[in-house]
Amino acid sequence: MSGDKRGILAQIFIALMIFTALVWVWTVAFIMSWPWEKTTTWKPEFRLIAVCANKEPCGFAYSDLAEAKAKGLYTSLTPVEPAGDLEEERNWLKWKVENDIIEVKASSWHFQTTIRYKVENDTPVLVEYQDVAAKAFYYGVAAGLFSLLGLYLRKLRG
Repeated sequence: MSGDKRGILAQIFIALMIFTALVWVWTVAFIMSWPWEKTTTWKPEFRLIAVCANKEPCGFAYSDLAEAKAKGLYTSLTPVEPAGDLEEERNWLKWKVENDIIEVKASSWHFQTTIRYKVENDTPVLVEYQDVAAKAFYYGVAAGLFSLLGLYLRKLRG
C-alpha cells in the first residue's frame, strides 16, 4: 500500500493551499488579459485626473466635470506630472501620460477601471477603457477549482 501517509487534515490543508495559489494565478491572468473596449462614449462614473485650484492633483467623475469647472474646482485636465497616484475616499487613482494619451486607473478592492483619453480644447476625448470588475476573481475561483479537480483526477489515474 503506497498511499499518502499524511492525515486527512494535512491533505485538506495542502489542497486548500494549492487551490489558493491556483485562484491567484488564474485571477492575475484574467486581469492581465481583460479586453480593452474602444469607444468614445463616456460612462458617468469614469474618474479623470485634474489639476485642482490649489495646483495639486485631484480626481473627478466624468459626470461631475461641468459642475466642477463652473465652480472653479480645477484649472486643467492635463496633469502637471507625467505619472503619479492619488488616494481618494473610496478608491485609488493612478495616472500616467504617454504620447498625449492620459491613462487613469481607478481601483479599489472590488473593481479596477482603466481609461485612456486625450484632452482636446480642454475637453476629454475617450480613446478606450478596461473595466475589470469582481468577475475576474469569480472566473479565477472557477478556473482554480477546475484546475485543482484536474490535478487530483490525474493523481488518481497515475
